[in-house]
Amino acid sequence: MFTSAVIRRLARSEEMFAETHNFVGLGAHLTGPLDADALSAAFDALLEAHPVLAAQIVRDDDAGYQIVADDLMHPGIEVLEPADGEEQLPPMIFDQTQALVHLRVVLREDETAATLYVHHSLADGHHQFALIEELFSTYTDLVTTRRTRGAAPVPAPDPLEVVLAERGVTRLARSGLERFMPALFAYDLPPSRRATTAARPPFPVRVPMASCTLTAEQTRALVDHARSNKVSLNGILSAAVLMAEWQLRGASKIPVPYIYPVDLRYVLSPAVSATGCTNPVGVATYLAEIGRDTDVLDLARDIAAAFRDDLGEGVVQQSLLHFSPQYVGNPPGLPDVVMLTDNGIVPPMRTPPGVELSAVHGELYFQVGSGIEMYTSKIFGDRLMIEYHSHGPDPQRSVDRIRAVLEGVAS
Repeated sequence: MFTSAVIRRLARSEEMFAETHNFVGLGAHLTGPLDADALSAAFDALLEAHPVLAAQIVRDDDAGYQIVADDLMHPGIEVLEPADGEEQLPPMIFDQTQALVHLRVVLREDETAATLYVHHSLADGHHQFALIEELFSTYTDLVTTRRTRGAAPVPAPDPLEVVLAERGVTRLARSGLERFMPALFAYDLPPSRRATTAARPPFPVRVPMASCTLTAEQTRALVDHARSNKVSLNGILSAAVLMAEWQLRGASKIPVPYIYPVDLRYVLSPAVSATGCTNPVGVATYLAEIGRDTDVLDLARDIAAAFRDDLGEGVVQQSLLHFSPQYVGNPPGLPDVVMLTDNGIVPPMRTPPGVELSAVHGELYFQVGSGIEMYTSKIFGDRLMIEYHSHGPDPQRSVDRIRAVLEGVAS
């Protein structure tokens, strides 16, 4: 490898995703005709506009990682046309030393699913959705006008550390994890229900996922309830997840530690663009002490108050300068930590006439020998969706309990 091929080293905030070979898939389900050749050309244009997507991640001499340019052409999109009734698709094979982005298109009679997979070292969810928007905007231009607007190639996005330094955000004394100290080695903990895989797999494998979707009426009721009580929907959702987790853990006096990412694009000044940083996030924490008389709304208010305090003191903004969040395992002596990523409202996406975005879904791939546990949420088509990515024995039970708590609030 020649020195000139190195784009840059991965920063500390990005290395954890290289260690776990973490790829994230974001799927767009479409109704209406799809031109695979035009989509392939749009994908090529996306790689030309964002050359780092066509790069690779390799080890360097200091046991770190580098993003390295590749002179070979990307293999392009994968198009599958399964037979009627064929649900099982070939597994995705990811190798970060070969490619950092993939696009799989599954053509069925009633629907097309186009899933963009991006290495998490390069992009968070907000960044990745912006790439999908750009992909389908270019596709729409090609289908409707046979031309593209064209765009000059952009440099590789900066890591979080650079973005924070440019805005004068420095490491403080607190990390945010101090909120968990009262629960550390303080309880006789029951065995964790979280599964652990036997060995590190040879390549990243998909984390099993269970999900539920509320009706539009229930979602509207939750939004109205949050607005009338001057609490964010995210706060109510967080409280509902924690309440459900507490119930599943036996409704004991053991508190539930909670950690959630915060999109710093809405916090930092000057603002960070959608694709200007790989993972511009901070981490917020909360220790939920729940009892039989705890009200979801009161819990949501307390979560919001803790968040405002940590944000006002600058703790959230600089949290990842202290540590890298781990999706796997659990700190010894601490009750199982709950993780929730709230993706907010999925905005509309440009598509050609006669083609509509009918659904979305997420996928997580890791090459780890430990169980993964993470909730995600989003609102699409006016309906709240909860996804639970888990190696646990019965993830649907957790999702059903969350649905029950949310339906109780909505009613």
